[in-house]
Amino acid sequence: MKKWFQALILAVGLILALTPAALAGTVTGDQLRQVFPQAPAPGKTLTRGEFAALLARAAGVQVKGNPADTQGDAWYGPAVTALKEKGVIRGYPDGGLHTDRPVTLLEAAVMASRVLGLPDGVAAPEVKGSLERESWGYTPYAWLVRAGLLQPGQDAGRLLTVDEGVAFLARVFGSDPEAERIVQAARQAQAKVKDLKFAGSMAVTMRPRPEMAGKMPPVSMQGNIVSEFSYPLSLHQKVDMTLNLPAEKTPGKDLPAGGKVQMTMEQYLVDGTMYQRVEAPGMAEPRWMKLPKGALPDLKALVEQSRNAAGLPPGLKDSFHFRYLGEGIENGHKVHRIAYYGRIDDWRALMQALPGGLTPEMEQVLTQAGGVLKSVSFWGEEAIGVEDNFTYASEMTGLVAFADKFQGETVPLETMTINMKITDYQYNSGVKIQVPAGALAAPEVPLTPSEPEAKPPGSQMQG
Repeated sequence: MKKWFQALILAVGLILALTPAALAGTVTGDQLRQVFPQAPAPGKTLTRGEFAALLARAAGVQVKGNPADTQGDAWYGPAVTALKEKGVIRGYPDGGLHTDRPVTLLEAAVMASRVLGLPDGVAAPEVKGSLERESWGYTPYAWLVRAGLLQPGQDAGRLLTVDEGVAFLARVFGSDPEAERIVQAARQAQAKVKDLKFAGSMAVTMRPRPEMAGKMPPVSMQGNIVSEFSYPLSLHQKVDMTLNLPAEKTPGKDLPAGGKVQMTMEQYLVDGTMYQRVEAPGMAEPRWMKLPKGALPDLKALVEQSRNAAGLPPGLKDSFHFRYLGEGIENGHKVHRIAYYGRIDDWRALMQALPGGLTPEMEQVLTQAGGVLKSVSFWGEEAIGVEDNFTYASEMTGLVAFADKFQGETVPLETMTINMKITDYQYNSGVKIQVPAGALAAPEVPLTPSEPEAKPPGSQMQG
């Protein structure tokens, strides 16, 4: 198995395990206005360069001293340079940045979405909006509409004033106090739950790099997920997936025709020990394996932390933001609809903030998983009961952008989208989790294989 693919599997595990539960920091309009050397005149139209300076301040982008570049002595030059290096501001088809031109709402939305980690090439969510799908900025526009950051009826092409640009960024990089209050109450309610069971669907889409055209086809998976929790910490999870491959490119004589590959992953976590079993065509007879206790962080402490109102540790809270979308009905319950979104770049800082710190095994996992990832952004929505503060429906999308290379190998994937939709939550139903005898008797395996890489017996997978 290729090194990048092995790292990808580990990275996906991290993504699913670390779905955000943090409260966000806020940025105010007054703080943003401080980037201007002089107070702008009332009603002044905002330029692209000025918006770049506001965006850098709102997002906490590090801005260096003004270099000798095409921006000359413009006060916003350092911010433009910093955002250009990060691929946030890219200019027009003629190659010019045109920082003195007025900025439109759509241009502002696209640049903000790039800072939030929305990778190029991902599919747009289904929304009702005024912008045509053929527009160059429709995908980021749709994601921001879904998160409640843009209103469907807004004219995306209108020019922004300074006041409007400041208000937009304060909204994007802040959080609703009402949404934060509801999320706090939900965490407190969750802390009293004895057991939880939920079921839903999961879909994964992997998009190859453009230069891989003809060599690697797009790959998608969809299936069902069932999870059971008994607190303080016992877990049983089963995922049944169908991997869709082009029929003519399906490798291995033991794999089914038509490109439909059925895969099942099941895992238990009891008394701090994790047991896993994977079943897929072309692999040897599926067997349970046991991960060493010392290889995992203090999972009990992590769960308890996520169940109280503290959320993630300080230093990570500013990465995620919440918006209140209004009330609705879900599964017969009156609910608050809360949108959340955010981005993670520094996996080491995230993992080091977990209870118990990092074991040597986790350090190795982090190096592999983090090395193959460029960024991950999370976009989700939860339906939280008005009366009891329990979650009754949720949808989370993880948007992944991959590094160009990993340990000298080209990573053929450009992006991956992971979507989980849960519509069946059951609380305090008497969940009892029992590890199968075959799992208890399974041999202990290292979390990461030693070099040289061992190919699983009977595996037909191609890297």
